[in-house]
Amino acid sequence: MFFHLNIPKIRTTVTYKEILSLSLPIIAGSAIENITTLTNTIFLGRVGPIALGAAAIGGIFYLALVMVGFGFGIGTQIVVARRFGEKNLKEIGNTLHHAAVFMIPVALFFFVIVFFFGDKFFHSFLKSESIYSGVVQYMQFRIWGIFVAFINILFRAFYIGILKTRVIGMASLIIALTNVIFDFSLIFGNLGLPKMGIAGAGLASVIAECAGTMFFIIYTSSRKDISHFNITRFSKIKFGVLTRIFKVASPVMFQFSISFGGWFVFFMLVERMGEVPLAVSNIIRTVYMIVLLPLWGFASATNTLVSYKLGSSQIKEIVPLVKKIILLTIICTGSLVLIVNLFSKSFFYLYTNDELLVTACYPVLIVVSFSSVLVSLAVILFNTVSGAGKTMVTLLTEFVVITIYVSWTYFLVHSGTGSIAWVWTAEVFYGLAMGSLSALYLKFGKWQIAKV
Repeated sequence: MFFHLNIPKIRTTVTYKEILSLSLPIIAGSAIENITTLTNTIFLGRVGPIALGAAAIGGIFYLALVMVGFGFGIGTQIVVARRFGEKNLKEIGNTLHHAAVFMIPVALFFFVIVFFFGDKFFHSFLKSESIYSGVVQYMQFRIWGIFVAFINILFRAFYIGILKTRVIGMASLIIALTNVIFDFSLIFGNLGLPKMGIAGAGLASVIAECAGTMFFIIYTSSRKDISHFNITRFSKIKFGVLTRIFKVASPVMFQFSISFGGWFVFFMLVERMGEVPLAVSNIIRTVYMIVLLPLWGFASATNTLVSYKLGSSQIKEIVPLVKKIILLTIICTGSLVLIVNLFSKSFFYLYTNDELLVTACYPVLIVVSFSSVLVSLAVILFNTVSGAGKTMVTLLTEFVVITIYVSWTYFLVHSGTGSIAWVWTAEVFYGLAMGSLSALYLKFGKWQIAKV
């Protein structure tokens, strides 16, 4: 059964098994979704370092836009989980409808700005004309995916919020398989389709996202028990409901905008170091995403379970719960770090046969290996604060952390004294700052009384 009125099944004390049951589908979904990035990087690495670097800039820029919607979706997820903990099921559909009223116009705004003014923006900031040309080719197709990306985010907020995370993994599998097929076809001109190079990578990703949306719609509409949540019953838009959601979700939205905007600035600064450091950073970015795969699943679980516990008045269970999640996260992340380091040479050769690029990747891998464990701890603490509904606190924390992150990167790039490995130490500072600030607030702040 999709849903039972006598749930939740989660007991007062959440076990490791229950945490994994909620987290693993999200982790699997993240792993599958990262095949999209991995596939793009492997295929474009065969095209050349310029295509690899251009895809990094274009991909991070697009991700920064999507993360605005993703941040609002996380806020919506927190509200959904709270309503679920309160057993106020019919209000969940109303929450999602009001979130869509905000998110769809935002997607349209981003599309218009990038479609008509994106080339001027990139030309103003990019030093290499070759990289600029590649980014424009990629983005002319990629930006069309923003609409379905935002719709997918709302479906994700719903299913994670009601603790039904397996659906996320299923949708991610469809997205990844579709992307691999069309990447292979459109980048190189296989299966009777035109050879589009980097533009083909952008188009393939859009087609894959559309496939994911179709799955969500078909799956959700086929469930008879979905009526419990009023998903298909649209009610009148109420300003009070929208305001309540916006109060929780908007800080998370701005937080993600700052976070991924900072990462975009990081890659823009690296681009000024040359095409080789940029290509190395794109390869390392995929490594980083792989070793942090467990983190995103456990972070979502933290957000949902903390909100759920507060909604069901089980406040004393939150600290033991978070300790268990931290232990699982460190074990899983550390294991992946070990595996990647043991097979690093084979891993790097998946992307390129260029010995210069491969050699330049090793020092950066050492930095990323250390920072990934540190960042994992920090993000779980950070999401504990977020799941409690204290999203304004997380916004301020993210602002301080990203200021440190970007300032350090800027100093190293423009001083001319920092190698690409030294530039990537910005991730270490990111983890230290976020972990410290989040821990201080959890110890001394009044997060247990947040209302959503």
